[in-house]
Amino acid sequence: MRARVEAVEDRFAAVAERRVRFRVQGQGPPVLLINGLGGNVATWSPLLEQLRGFEVITFDAPGAGRSQTPLRPYTMDLLTETAEQVVRAAGHERVDVLGYSLGGAVAQRLALTRPQLVRRLVLACTSCGAGAVPGALRALLAVTTPVRHYSKSGYVAAMSMIDLAPAEKASDRVREQTAAFHREAAPSPLGYALQMGAFSTFHSLPWLHRLSQPTLVMSGTDDHLVPMANSALLAAHLPHARLRVFDGWGHYLLHDPASGAGDIVADFFGSANYGRTMAWRSARAVTRAELGEYLRSAPRSAHPMAVTSALVRRLHRLRTDEA
Repeated sequence: MRARVEAVEDRFAAVAERRVRFRVQGQGPPVLLINGLGGNVATWSPLLEQLRGFEVITFDAPGAGRSQTPLRPYTMDLLTETAEQVVRAAGHERVDVLGYSLGGAVAQRLALTRPQLVRRLVLACTSCGAGAVPGALRALLAVTTPVRHYSKSGYVAAMSMIDLAPAEKASDRVREQTAAFHREAAPSPLGYALQMGAFSTFHSLPWLHRLSQPTLVMSGTDDHLVPMANSALLAAHLPHARLRVFDGWGHYLLHDPASGAGDIVADFFGSANYGRTMAWRSARAVTRAELGEYLRSAPRSAHPMAVTSALVRRLHRLRTDEA
């Protein structure tokens, strides 16, 4: 039997003269969840079941859900400012942060530019931007437009192109969530394009070594949108991070409690001493040699940026081999 998730009212904050919708739900240590491309607050429903005992803050990025669409192109800095203003509007000065997919880029930027705001960090199914290992071209093409948010046939076609991981194909929860979350509030076509444009300029490899927060990087073995090698890349370059891999899962591992990802997040954020948590002890540091293996074993992509990204990675080699 599924635990019921309490209903909450929408609230709004002003960011760059536009209204941004956010929700605050539950009681306990504050946790900020930052969504992926085109997502809205409803996307987090399955994960909220594992985060009882926390005060969970979620929001719609500008142009997504019920947040207003900016009138001009914006950068990752606006998304970072949005996250900060939502935390302030919720009444907090310091939170734990989970960034998923595109939201993982925002979380990285938030931890860099507002280090006092971020206590601990979880990066799920995300990348460093420029220099990342591209996903399967077919899967990437599926998310270049928001058509899956507006059309049932478009949704079916997109899921086929993304090619869900084995555990996700067998998951009723993933089918329910990915098929229904867009109905709550679809992103505007312009807002979706603005999000993609903002991410196209993101590049964290030059400054990942400056992030001091304890960081848990999570990935599924069968993520065709953001291959697992990208999580290894982040974990290797971050000075205080570990990698937790979920066998048989992919880009939607947070959409089903059965993956165990939600329990790992709750364990990592909920303990006074993260180093003693099962979440941290079951994860591993990534050395230079291991990173090389992850990169060599990553699926080949026909994406035109594959060669350029490989060259970018060579410009930002690991500084140390921390265990």
